Amino acid sequence: MTARASSPLAAGRALSPATDGQGPLPWRPASAAVLVFFVAAALATGLIWHDHDDRQREARELAGDLVAERMYAIQGSIDRALSPTYALLAMLQQGSGTIARFEATAGQLLRYQAGVAALQLAPGGVVRQVAPLNGKAQVMSRDLRADPASRRAALLARDSGQMTLTAPFRRSEGGIAVAGLLPVFLDDGDGRQAFWGFAIALIALPEALAPARLAELVARGYAYQLSLLPAGSDQSLLIDTSPTLLPIEPVERHLQVANATWTLRIAPAQGWIDLAGLSWKAGVALLLCLLLAWQAASQAQLLARARTHERDLERRVAQRTADLQRFAEISAHHLREPARRVASYAGHLRARLAGRVDDDEVQLSLDFIGQQAGKLQNLLRDIELYLAADQAPGALAPCDVDKTLGEVLAMLAEPLAEADARLAVGRLPGALIDAPRLASIFRITLDNALHHGRGERPLRLEIAGERHGERVRYRICDNGPGVEAVYRQRVFRLFERLSSTGEGTGVGLAILRRIAESVGGRAWLEESAGGGCCVLLDLPAAEQQRPAERCR
Repeated sequence: MTARASSPLAAGRALSPATDGQGPLPWRPASAAVLVFFVAAALATGLIWHDHDDRQREARELAGDLVAERMYAIQGSIDRALSPTYALLAMLQQGSGTIARFEATAGQLLRYQAGVAALQLAPGGVVRQVAPLNGKAQVMSRDLRADPASRRAALLARDSGQMTLTAPFRRSEGGIAVAGLLPVFLDDGDGRQAFWGFAIALIALPEALAPARLAELVARGYAYQLSLLPAGSDQSLLIDTSPTLLPIEPVERHLQVANATWTLRIAPAQGWIDLAGLSWKAGVALLLCLLLAWQAASQAQLLARARTHERDLERRVAQRTADLQRFAEISAHHLREPARRVASYAGHLRARLAGRVDDDEVQLSLDFIGQQAGKLQNLLRDIELYLAADQAPGALAPCDVDKTLGEVLAMLAEPLAEADARLAVGRLPGALIDAPRLASIFRITLDNALHHGRGERPLRLEIAGERHGERVRYRICDNGPGVEAVYRQRVFRLFERLSSTGEGTGVGLAILRRIAESVGGRAWLEESAGGGCCVLLDLPAAEQQRPAERCR
């Protein structure tokens, strides 16, 4: 018998260039660093942008509160500036269209209204009285319904009966102003209200809006614009603005007062985007991303080194295992020849000394030498079989189980006859295994039953199988004394024997387990129905094969 080469699987592991620690490992740290950098950058960008949106929303909400507060103050300022006209209206109604000492009365009203430049009366729409008159003689006899600057507002006030503001105009003293026209209707004596004219308040801008404190917005870092859309006009006119240009997308509020629309727009002077804050956050995020990428590269490099070391250890273990297997195979092979020669020479010497030496002790010693040499030969043979049990002679293929079992039974026909064994063979589904090792499975289990299953009753053997999905289970049972439950795992160990006086080498069931596990199966013992022992084997099931696909 020639020595076999080491396991092809082990050799393949030892020589494969894919496991030498070189290959793709050098670029993996860089890939990990790039991946972690971009993932961290994406997360950081999302967090920064989310924080930016939150801050911008908070900033717009704060600006909205400010503009609402200022618009409320503007409304109060305009209402206060227009309130003297209602006092004039009451006096006109009491005086049937006249106010005694108008200039003195108007002077008293103006003392409490810092933003009102003058009060006027315009019976029939023509300005007749002005207080104070200083420098305002030119406005006397001005027909408001005919003047292009006030005609639209005058007609709207008369027709609607409501206070109406004119478009802004420049004052002779400097600055701009708007006039609030309050229409006056008096009883005509027939119980009807007839249009008398207007009570007018001339409002200086932006002095009248001082209580709104728009200038404070600049001190708080905001830019603003206040505009007025007069009644009947489609063009807003700028009333007041901050020194800084108003950024885009300002927060704005509208206010309807005296048939005119006031609009206040505010926004942070530096814009809604905090470029300095974003730059600082982006710099910190970039630094963190780089640190994470460096850490990922370091970890990947350590992992690559660990994998290289692990594969090197696997290669060394595989090589050592292959060396040990080869050593064991060669040792077993070469030791069988000395054992055979010892047994042969012991028999030859016993034959030569027969009739010449009457010493029984010499004969017993020669018999013992021969027996032990034979046992040694059997032990070495089984060791070789055990070492080769996980190596298929050929490719795994579906087997003709009935044919393989028939060959084994023919080989064991004489021992079975001597034991007066009765054999029952059931249906045996195909398994995915090579025929030589399947034959070894049946031979070992039957041989084990012949040696250890004999009791007081005639030996009965039963062989059956069944398929469970992708698995096949074979049962080889006898009616012998059986094996106690505590020893049913132990008997599958190498050189394990339940009795030191029994026959066998203690290797058979170990070979059986090694064959089963090498094809992805397992082997174990159970008690049979009659109190004997059952050897069970679970193996991969074979697909339904054509006759030409039988294993060899």
